[in-house]
Order: sequence, then structure tokens, then C-alpha cells
Amino acid sequence: MSEQLRVGVIGCGRMGAFHVRNYAQLDCARLVAVADPDPEARSRALAGAQALEFSDWRDLIEDADDLDAVSVACPSEHHAEVVLEALAAGLHVLVEKPIATTLPDALRMRGAAIEADRKLMVGHVERFNPAVEKLRELVADGRLGRVYRAHTTRVGPLPTRIQDTGVAIDLATHDLDVMQYVLDCSIHEIYADGGRFQHSSQEDLLTCLARFGGAGGAETLGLLDVNWLTPEKKREIALIGENGLLRASYITQDVWFVESTTAPLQWDGLSVLRGDGEGAAVRFSLAKAEPLRAELEAFCRCVLDDTPEPVSAHDGVKALAAALAVRESAAVRRPVELLDIPAPRPLEVFA
Repeated sequence: MSEQLRVGVIGCGRMGAFHVRNYAQLDCARLVAVADPDPEARSRALAGAQALEFSDWRDLIEDADDLDAVSVACPSEHHAEVVLEALAAGLHVLVEKPIATTLPDALRMRGAAIEADRKLMVGHVERFNPAVEKLRELVADGRLGRVYRAHTTRVGPLPTRIQDTGVAIDLATHDLDVMQYVLDCSIHEIYADGGRFQHSSQEDLLTCLARFGGAGGAETLGLLDVNWLTPEKKREIALIGENGLLRASYITQDVWFVESTTAPLQWDGLSVLRGDGEGAAVRFSLAKAEPLRAELEAFCRCVLDDTPEPVSAHDGVKALAAALAVRESAAVRRPVELLDIPAPRPLEVFA
């Protein structure tokens, strides 16, 4: 394979257009084709860039000889069909989150990628946010000690463009994945409540309590607040642990650590920042980055270098299972237990 991944983008809506723009700027990618039934959407996404245009994604996949991979950014209910066809054609695939809208479809997609020996990466873009990476690093290093609770907030105005799904799949999926990624443990129980207030057909507000870990180990609580009813956009995560508080903004990519007054100081001189009854505080200086660009570059590199996907199909399956449990719990108003979904094991080859 050459040093550039030949890529097509299926779906030229808002997210698809972002994929087109970023691929055009990456040295490791060459945008070859786009597909969308709306010619105006294709034109807007390309914004003057040169690429083959298709009104039907099937025609793009039929021209697979000119492609190595595709980004799938069409509506979520079509993810399974498009991804399965692309894998069958021998293409590597990056699919926007959620991986699918049903768990059976997601598991079929995971299995098809293994059978085809192709990469299938899921676009959980917040994993490529420098603030999230820093949180994961600090938690892994034990900076917080035992983590008691993770609290995420993902709220904003009602988007007119989203009609096919509600906040459980569109918003909560992000933070359910981020919390499992940062804490490095899985959700085993979820309780959620909420409803539909302004959206024409889907739930637009949910509050969710999740339990992580268990099975004899220490549990961590997770609290999610997601809605399309708040007039200002807010994207934050806060972790409370025995040594203090870690807080990050997905938007500004700032990370703060506020140390517990009972914890030993980790940095010289921070004691001067303490007020009465307050812990020392520090803001980490992080290089800002465009998460989607980092995600697409990571996808290209995992294909070109034949390394594991940074966000695997299995990761996508786990996030979808949790999001569906959120929706189910809110509907029945009782806790839902998540069964463990084992990661696929490599096939053994016998001589």
C-alpha cells in the first residue's frame, strides 16, 4: 500500500462534510470519491475539492478498485447495510458513531470485519480530544487514587437536523464511551429517566446513573446529563476521587485538578493557591487539537501501518449496548443490567 490511503466518503451531510474537509488536508490520505443522493450536499462538502461524485453509495463501492477505505457518515439506521457492503468489497471502514442502531447489527458488523480481515474503526471522536487523553493518563497514573464518581454534561439547543434518533444514541453514546475509556472499566448497570419535551418524535432529555466495575472490585458511579433543551452548549466531565477533583471541558480542551485538602501536595508551591478549606488547584497546559482530524489521521495510520484500530468495533458495540440500556431504562423506569460482551478472540489457524 502507498503512503496515502485512498478514501471515499459516504454521506455528505454535516459530519460527512467535516470528513471531506479533513481528509483533503491530511498528507496520509487522498480523497477519491464522495457519495450522497443530494448533489447540492456533495457540492457543499467538496467546496471546490476534486473527487468523483456518486448519487448512490453502492456505485461508489463498486468502484472499490480505486479505493482502500471509506468513511461512513450517512444516517445511523443505514450504517449496518453500508458497512457490511463495504467490508464485503474488501474496503477498510471508519463508521461514525453509533456503530449501528441495534445490537445484532453491530455484532454482525464486528464479525464481518474479522472475517474479511479489514479494519473497522468507530468514530468516537471525543477519544481524540486532548483533554480526554489527559484525563485517562492522570487516572491511570493514580493521580486521583480511587475514583468515586464520573459526571458528564452534554447539553445544548435542539438541533433541527437530527430527526432519526434521540439523545440516548446521539449524545449519551459519546460519554458512555468516554467514561469507560477514561476509567478503563465497563458499565454493569444503568438507571435512567427523562422524556420528550420539544422534539417531534425522540427523547430530548435524559439523566442517567451508571455503575462501573463490581464483581468484587471497587465500584465507580457515573452520572450523565444529556439534553437538547439547554440554550447554551456545554460539554464537560468531572471525576471525583480520594485525592481530589479532575475537571475538563471538551470544548476548550482545558483540564483542571483540584487537590483534596487531605491529600499530600503533588506539586511544590501549590499550597499558596489554597483558600480556606480549599485544595490546591492547577490547570494543565495542553496543545489544542482538532479531534476529528486526529481521528481520521489515526484511522489512516492504522490501515497504512497495519496496527489495531484506536477505537475498535468492539468498543463501538459496548457503547451502543450502554446507550440502548439508557433508552430502555428510561422507558421502563427501572435499572437495566448490562451483560458482559466478551471481546472477539483471534481465530486459531491450524497447520
